[in-house]
Amino acid sequence: MNLKIEIKMKRALSIVFFLIFFVNIVFAQAQKIYNLSSPLEIPLILSGTFGELRGNHFHTGIDIKTQGKEGLNVLSISDGYISRINVSPWGYGKAIYITHTNGLTSIYAHLQKFAPEIEKLVKKSQYTQKRYNISLYLKKNQLAVKKGQIIAKSGNTGGSGGPHLHFEIRDSKSQKPQNPFNYNYKIKDSRKPIINGVYLYNFNCNTKNNSHPEDVKLYFDKKQKQFFSKELDIPSGYIGFGVNSIDKLNFANNKNGVYSVKLMIDNNLLFEYKMNQLDFAEQRYINSFIDYKYYIDNKKRIQKLYLDPGNKLSVYSNNTNNGFILIEDGKKYKAKIIVEDFEGNKSIANIKIIGTKVEKYKSEKSKIVFDFEKENLFETTNFKLSIPKGALYKNNNFFFGEKNGVYKIGTNDIPLHKSCKISLKINPEKDSLINKMIIAKITKDGDTISVGGKIKGDYISIKTKNLGTFTTVYDNETPIIKPINISEGKWMSKEKYIKIKIKDKLSGIKSYNAYINGEWILFEYDAKKDLIKYDFSDIELKGKKHTFTLSVKDKVDNNTSYEITFFR
Repeated sequence: MNLKIEIKMKRALSIVFFLIFFVNIVFAQAQKIYNLSSPLEIPLILSGTFGELRGNHFHTGIDIKTQGKEGLNVLSISDGYISRINVSPWGYGKAIYITHTNGLTSIYAHLQKFAPEIEKLVKKSQYTQKRYNISLYLKKNQLAVKKGQIIAKSGNTGGSGGPHLHFEIRDSKSQKPQNPFNYNYKIKDSRKPIINGVYLYNFNCNTKNNSHPEDVKLYFDKKQKQFFSKELDIPSGYIGFGVNSIDKLNFANNKNGVYSVKLMIDNNLLFEYKMNQLDFAEQRYINSFIDYKYYIDNKKRIQKLYLDPGNKLSVYSNNTNNGFILIEDGKKYKAKIIVEDFEGNKSIANIKIIGTKVEKYKSEKSKIVFDFEKENLFETTNFKLSIPKGALYKNNNFFFGEKNGVYKIGTNDIPLHKSCKISLKINPEKDSLINKMIIAKITKDGDTISVGGKIKGDYISIKTKNLGTFTTVYDNETPIIKPINISEGKWMSKEKYIKIKIKDKLSGIKSYNAYINGEWILFEYDAKKDLIKYDFSDIELKGKKHTFTLSVKDKVDNNTSYEITFFR
């Protein structure tokens, strides 16, 4: 070997080894600074990743499998204090927030129950407030915890779709969720992301398929391990791309979200996003991040690689011309989409393009166009609509129809970032059932879903983030109470709980209250199962014969009562 070449190779290797050594030192220092441990005592296998696409929001943590069961020990990942405890039938269910000394806050959600000291504090507060839903904000060191301390048991409460632990890390100062993978939480992942489809959008207003996605047919090259398309004839003008992609980790077959996507044009980086940090104020931008209309129509999420003008989501970087590509007649282009997971596994799609002449096409236009940069008002004799500035992600054609008290307001595939106000004309003086009136949304299948409503003067109004078809309905039906394991005269000595199902068909459950021998008792509410449950260990019962009463009220104050005598 040539001596000069050998010297250069040794120098290069020295630099490489130095860089590896330096990176390891920096990483070790980061570990030392944060000093985090696992929130569970089992190997971490995920069913959900950070930044994953969910309904109206991005996933702000990781979902850790709990072996299909509840009751596993949940541990504090570092020293700190419990700053918040939340209990709700929806969302995070039972959740603990721990503020740590290292500037981070960790969140543990969908818990079955809290550690004894925490459980005692929560129950005391629930009985004082006489309600199941509570949020407790604690002072520093009121409930101090150590790294590895058991704080709860894993569960399936709130909006959880099965037993698991939802785990988050947030910056304590900004409360912005951070990707836990950036804090040395390693998950075995040797699998490449999956590209289910690549889509092309033509934004030339003179072409027939303006802004409607065209599915790009891809062919997989086994040698290069990449996708390729045949050369596409694209009308000159602006285009954009979208991709439908997921990631699968080792030991699990869940369809998880990807970490980053890049769009290259002729080897130049045009557009990129990475899921390192999220902001709760930006969550609904997911409906601009994806092709919302395509999702409503097809239940598939295309991740757009271009920006609507009203999309202020902060996950984007290296963004040139908002991701739009100008195609010129006769010119050739090479586009490359790179989908990557956090471990650096990549899948690549290559698309060849040649610009062609534009086919003229007269597009359908609405008489009314709503401007995303302005407040938009629309009014008829019986109807009012107000869409605030910043609620739309781009300008939208607006269509309206009114017939027999049914109002078609825009289309349900137009996403809103802020709530609009819809007001429908009523006649309170002549309507004897006015206090039972609500506004309902009519689905494409003809079902009615309550969206509430407040009456003021001659109008009933709602604030909603969804357009579509609406009407007024009356809710005259009382809530349903269905006992599961209690009945008149039953001996309950062997029962640990009282279990009852409660349900309301239209306006929804507003409140419920239960008593044993005239004393208020706490029923936990599992909204997804319509189930309430009382733990007999809460109160020591005196005597053997007991009176149990339950009242349930819906959102227009229809009330149902249930009363029996039981023995224990």
